[in-house]
Amino acid sequence: MADTREKMVKRLNTTLPDPLALYVGEMTGKGSLYETPSEFIRDLVRRHMEKTLEQESSDIRAHLVQSLHENDYSDWTDNDLADARKAAVK
Repeated sequence: MADTREKMVKRLNTTLPDPLALYVGEMTGKGSLYETPSEFIRDLVRRHMEKTLEQESSDIRAHLVQSLHENDYSDWTDNDLADARKAAVK
């Protein structure tokens, strides 16, 4: 993830449309899954962050597998090394 220390947000203040406000109200409070709206929002952000990191890892793995299937990783010959040296000089 990018360095976000300069953009760090420690406090949020937002207004929700009625349907969202009702939903948050149902999810929070006494006898609910979350005690407070803040706890609910923190959990949503945490889950989003974890999902994003998992997706990035999955994408990297897929690219590596694709690369392994598409490329020839046989040993380099003297001619291959000579061609690489020529290309590096150019």
